[in-house]
Amino acid sequence: MRLTRLFTLASAVLALLVCGMLGRLLWGEWEHYRAAGTGHHTLQLMQRAMIAAEKLSYERGPVNAVLGDRAPADPARRARLLRARADTDLALAQLRHELAADSGQSAGALVPLDDALGAARLAVDQLAALPPAERTPERLTATVERMFQLVPLALDAVTSYTRASEQVYPRIARILMKARLTVELREFAGRLGSALTVPLAAPRPLTEADHQRLQFLRGRIEQLRQLIKIPSSDIDSEPRVLAAVARMDEVYFAAGQQLVAEVEQISRAGRPYGMDTGQFAQRYVPSMAPILALRDVLLQEAQTQALHDYEAARRELVLALLVGAAILLALTLLLAIVRRRVVVPLLRATRAVVRLGNGDFSMPPSGARRDDEIGDMLRALATLRANSMDRQRLEQERVRLIEELKLRADTDYLTGILNRRAFTAAGNLRLRGARERGESLAVILFDVDHFKSVNDSYGHDAGDQVLIRIAEVVRDSLRDGEIVARYGGEEFVVMPTCCGLEAAHALAERLRAAISREPLTLADGHILRVTASFGVAVAHGPHAALDDLFHAADLALYRAKRNGRNRVEQQA
Repeated sequence: MRLTRLFTLASAVLALLVCGMLGRLLWGEWEHYRAAGTGHHTLQLMQRAMIAAEKLSYERGPVNAVLGDRAPADPARRARLLRARADTDLALAQLRHELAADSGQSAGALVPLDDALGAARLAVDQLAALPPAERTPERLTATVERMFQLVPLALDAVTSYTRASEQVYPRIARILMKARLTVELREFAGRLGSALTVPLAAPRPLTEADHQRLQFLRGRIEQLRQLIKIPSSDIDSEPRVLAAVARMDEVYFAAGQQLVAEVEQISRAGRPYGMDTGQFAQRYVPSMAPILALRDVLLQEAQTQALHDYEAARRELVLALLVGAAILLALTLLLAIVRRRVVVPLLRATRAVVRLGNGDFSMPPSGARRDDEIGDMLRALATLRANSMDRQRLEQERVRLIEELKLRADTDYLTGILNRRAFTAAGNLRLRGARERGESLAVILFDVDHFKSVNDSYGHDAGDQVLIRIAEVVRDSLRDGEIVARYGGEEFVVMPTCCGLEAAHALAERLRAAISREPLTLADGHILRVTASFGVAVAHGPHAALDDLFHAADLALYRAKRNGRNRVEQQA
């Protein structure tokens, strides 16, 4: 496995392990923070449900007053009932709003309560509309029982929210339990007062069953009182809680229950009560207010501790995020440093060694000034590169000299075309190929007419210019595969690609015409026009020889000279 892949794989594995560990840590902190927020909201929902239960209990006081009213009815009592109903409706509306704002809850749990509340209020209104004589104890008891059945429906919601809060906040479970006990205490205190509704409304003395019910309710109330006062957490020693408990004992368990005892004593003595249900409610209901005040103090303490836990969870989440970010940043920096200081220089060194092995010295290895082992290696590579470049320069110089010598050996020094030796070698090679393929091989031999007079009249420099220009004209006129060489002096030889006598003759004629129409401007300004005579010969067959082919072409050239120059002759 390559180093880059190994480093990438190791980095990915390390990053996955670290991210997995951090993810698990952050997920736990996030769940704790989310649960804290959810629990804090659940406490608010629970408080709303308790307030709704309280308002339902409070509504029974005005109901009892209206049901015990004499004819004509007292408008003030009816107005108090309507205000109590409005307070209950407002508390339930606020509870529904809280439930709607909480995506995890549903207001559907309040539907049974809403149905029962509507039916109970309808029964109260129907009974209150009857004359007092028709409000029989049975009807009064049934109507009051309907009102009693409302609070347990609200308390069911209170219980569910309390349990949800206790799961999130185990520390405040005992506080919530005591708050729930205060709600039950308020309910049974209300039932204790409502137990006197029928005797006061009739009016009639308390029956033995009424006395037994009052005793049962007093026992349940005292039991709840003792459960509330049992020390269970540090909250019980809080001054606010102690003051609220003392206020409850002073107001309700002294004055409130004393009022109930007075009604019992009056009933046993057979004397008139001296009050109706409304007057009793005006004296009894306010005595229950300290119970609700204790509930509010307990809930406020629970909210305080819940908010403290929520803030602590948020701080822990932020701290976990910062620690996670710091760890990821440190890991990233570490991997970046290792990659930059170790992996990348090693990769560059590897590429440099590969380039040196392939003879590429274009890029020097960087980082040779480093003061560590990587720097030592890069300096050694730089030295190796310099030595290799020196050897390469020497080798290139040697190859250049060899090519130059070879070129000089095969090239005519004046015209730059092939010399006679190189042409002979190429001609023998082509002749051997032509014999193998059964093809013909042609040779065109020509020399410059009256060349000696050019030298004599204008000098040898002019003659050299004539030879150079003729070589250029012929080379430009030939096609790929056709070669030209200086055979000696002013004599040139052309070997076209394998062709017959007619094609070779046509090529020679084209070359002759090109030479004759090409003007030559000398250095002194004179313009010369020269011509050339051509001899063409073709050889074929297994016994064809290059010397024979040259000899035949030379004979044809001789005839062209003899027949007037500037012409093409072919072998006889």
